[in-house]
Amino acid sequence: MSRRLLSSLVSAPTLLLVGLLVYLPLSLQIPLIRAEGMYALIPKEMLAAGSWLTPHLNGAHYLDKPQLLYWLYLVAYKILGPSDWVARLVCQCLTLAEIFLAYLIGRRLFPARPAWLGGFILLSSVGFFTLHLQILTDHLVTVALAASFYFLLRWQEDPRFRWAALFHLSLVVGFFSKGFIGLLFPLLIGGLYAWQQRQPRFSRLFCSPRGLGLLLILVVPWFVGVEQANPGFLKHQIINEQIMRFLGQRQPPDVTPYSLWEFWLFAGIWLLPWTVLLPEALYRFWQETRPGGSTDSRGRLLLIWAGVVMGFFTLSASRIEYYSLPALLPLALILGWRVDRFLSETQDRSFSWALVILAFLGMANLFLVPGMEHLCAANRREFEGMFALIRPFCYQAAFLVPGLAIFGAVAGRRRPRLAVASLGALSLVLVYLTFQSLLALSPALSDKAPGEFVRAQAGPQDVLVMEYIEEFEYGASFSFYAGRPILMVQRDGLPQFPFPVPPEENYLISPDRLRELWQGPHRVFLLTDHCVPREPFLARARVALSLPGKCLLVNQ
Repeated sequence: MSRRLLSSLVSAPTLLLVGLLVYLPLSLQIPLIRAEGMYALIPKEMLAAGSWLTPHLNGAHYLDKPQLLYWLYLVAYKILGPSDWVARLVCQCLTLAEIFLAYLIGRRLFPARPAWLGGFILLSSVGFFTLHLQILTDHLVTVALAASFYFLLRWQEDPRFRWAALFHLSLVVGFFSKGFIGLLFPLLIGGLYAWQQRQPRFSRLFCSPRGLGLLLILVVPWFVGVEQANPGFLKHQIINEQIMRFLGQRQPPDVTPYSLWEFWLFAGIWLLPWTVLLPEALYRFWQETRPGGSTDSRGRLLLIWAGVVMGFFTLSASRIEYYSLPALLPLALILGWRVDRFLSETQDRSFSWALVILAFLGMANLFLVPGMEHLCAANRREFEGMFALIRPFCYQAAFLVPGLAIFGAVAGRRRPRLAVASLGALSLVLVYLTFQSLLALSPALSDKAPGEFVRAQAGPQDVLVMEYIEEFEYGASFSFYAGRPILMVQRDGLPQFPFPVPPEENYLISPDRLRELWQGPHRVFLLTDHCVPREPFLARARVALSLPGKCLLVNQ
């Protein structure tokens, strides 16, 4: 058995075990929040309707994204039953797949230690942890993207058809995850990598007749089937969801896309606490992966990968805070390479300075977090009052982060391993404090409590209504936990469907219709926010349930 294979057999399981121990117990304690509830509700409704081709959300067909993620959840629901913990379990399988692929790619480019460190940095980054406690299509498209580059590297070493077939199969998975971006990213990044490597033979990989045939055989029938079942789907998917979204002209428009500097700020936050090492790591990695450098020049793939993802969304007019997620994996591998170099260079002082910076950031978090609340609340209203809920954990961070950072900076001057161990421990402390913060925020971000209350109290004739909601997808958490469809009040044109919905599927009602229902014979449960004024006829409504930021009203 080769040393490389033996080290992989030892390192990969330990990395996955760390990921499993960190993510699974914590993720099962977080309820489905408004921004992710749709990914759990859609496959639940598909399972109930026996429909694999047309997704439905709260009873109306939903055509914004391809169905692969829904199919994964549908299969899991069919085996284990629909529940939030099953939804979380599927999400954590994707999380472990990303960590494992990070290690596999690292092993094609580096020895075992930097590859393992890259995987650990990825799983212990605040943003990777935060985003992987949420269900997002971006996890699946990141897995497909990473798989395509792993198979690309394998084909570069051994240009057999099996690697070409797996590369094109990864493109198919990427497409069925998030549409054409799942094809664009691997082909654009792979093409730039082939040009940088000066290897025209890559055209045999990208243009493999059998590989392209496999892609077309799987993609074209899906397009035809969904278009036949839902006329107008092609126009909506290609024009509105792909092109117009990139240009910032999607209809209806995203409520509040993040500005360029905010998008880059979140990208830096997502890699904390390792972000402080990133600028110097990128510079050194660029220098040492040049032809004739001390590091395999194929490592340039990581730089191209991160650069294309960040560059694409920099040029886009539609940016969401988690769109930088596919860039975290290559950046984490570069950071793993840098930490490994630090462990081998006893005179390196950059690590100590990075820890000092982290100590100052830890002390300043009490002033920085309120600014983040303002930034997030400008995009989604439920973040208002966030700092008051997580203040205790900010105080803990203000003591623990500087303590660990200063210890690592001092002890690491003579023992680099202590500096790395301190930063690793600090990263896990931040992950735990982040989890505690998310747990404290969950009553405001999730509708589990009102949904379960209604599920226990409401009768078959009772009506469930949600008030003051910007996007119709954000009602999915309430509907999922209530176990039944809901109505939503449309004010000032929001929420709005981006596609025609038949009258029998339309669950958006006017304020006048809400008044009629409220004053009618049936009992009405109304979920509304504290921060918005109530209409006069709701002024004396009975509060059935009060929660941070919102309350559940009942008319009878």
